[in-house]
Amino acid sequence: MNLLPAVAVLVFTLASVACVTQVLRLPFSQGLRPRARTHRNVLRRPNALKIPVRSPGPLPDPPPTPTPKDVKLVNFNNKFYYGPITIGTPGQEFNVAFGTDTPSTWIPTVHSPPENLAHHHCRRYDNTSSSTYRANGQEFSLVHTLGLVNGYLSRDSVTIGDITAKNQIFGEAVLLPDGLQDDILTDGIIGLGKRDYTENDHLTVFDNMVSQGLLPDSVFSFYLNRFDTADPESVLTLGGTNPSYYTGKFTFADIVAPHRWQFRMDGVQVSELYGIFSPRPFQAVVDSGTSMIVGPMEITDHLNENLGGKPLPGWPKMYEFDCDVVGTLPDVEFVVNGETLSVSSKDYILKLQGEGQTHCYSAILGRNMHDEEAPVWILGTPFMRAYYTQFDAGNNRVGFAKAKHTKLELELFG
Repeated sequence: MNLLPAVAVLVFTLASVACVTQVLRLPFSQGLRPRARTHRNVLRRPNALKIPVRSPGPLPDPPPTPTPKDVKLVNFNNKFYYGPITIGTPGQEFNVAFGTDTPSTWIPTVHSPPENLAHHHCRRYDNTSSSTYRANGQEFSLVHTLGLVNGYLSRDSVTIGDITAKNQIFGEAVLLPDGLQDDILTDGIIGLGKRDYTENDHLTVFDNMVSQGLLPDSVFSFYLNRFDTADPESVLTLGGTNPSYYTGKFTFADIVAPHRWQFRMDGVQVSELYGIFSPRPFQAVVDSGTSMIVGPMEITDHLNENLGGKPLPGWPKMYEFDCDVVGTLPDVEFVVNGETLSVSSKDYILKLQGEGQTHCYSAILGRNMHDEEAPVWILGTPFMRAYYTQFDAGNNRVGFAKAKHTKLELELFG
């Protein structure tokens, strides 16, 4: 939405004035002669002609300058984060994940047969109830972490916080993957990833907000807290950063891929005592939609074993730790643009309740690499809990600053 400056229009109404002059004829015999009026006398007549000028009144206030907006997020068991949006007019409410790994936005549709939706508790978008809905009809299909999402594209208003992107293209999901379980609390996804211009000719929700002048800058940022009871709440900031949630300066890394928030990472290390596990540069991506830190299996296995972790039976990529020693484990360090970004065991160890006791697992997970173009490391939410992360589309870079954790978080996690 382009906000045009208000224009005050002054309308002057001129009334036609008819001047009627009566000539007074007097007999000359009385010695009286009419005195001729000179041009000079006419000009000297006071108030010969006055045009009333109406006051224009006060000018309307200019539209407010956009400012960064905070959107509160919910921390679900330190696994993923979600928040509220509305779509359409009047707004239909949904809870969505905000993923930086995809540019696509999708919501389940009421026009799907119930058997096609994996989790039946989700709320569904009804385009017939929205006055701002516009049909598109193009089919879409994308790969979710747990399988395929299929449907068709539509256009409507999408509101995050109090910011409304008009004429936003998004997917109405007809088919969802079976892997989405009933305990997943989100209805869909708002894609904050970089657009692949070879495949997508439409703007993301964030890009649309920027193009419509709703945000002061093409930057968005995440603060992710460490537990769902911690204060303050997790926050997505649209249009900039919020200094309330970080401390110190940002370390920036330039984006090196056209369609991912992908950058060059110099290496991964623990300390001189444990050794450097990945001294050579790798490609990395920071992803708010991944609940782990993922790297090459030969590196993550070596790292977890040297930290004292034991492979989890049946889950060879997962490592379990003795919860009593977690607080003594060293930091894992990610070297970016020559700066060392340290992630403590508070963030790379997950504490989960099960069978009446607490279990501790490494959030550093290995995977086999098959796609040569894919980033080798994925820095997911465990990394983002340690570092306030800004995604700067205008300067094509990502930035990391130390997250400002609260007293309550420190009491819970040491």
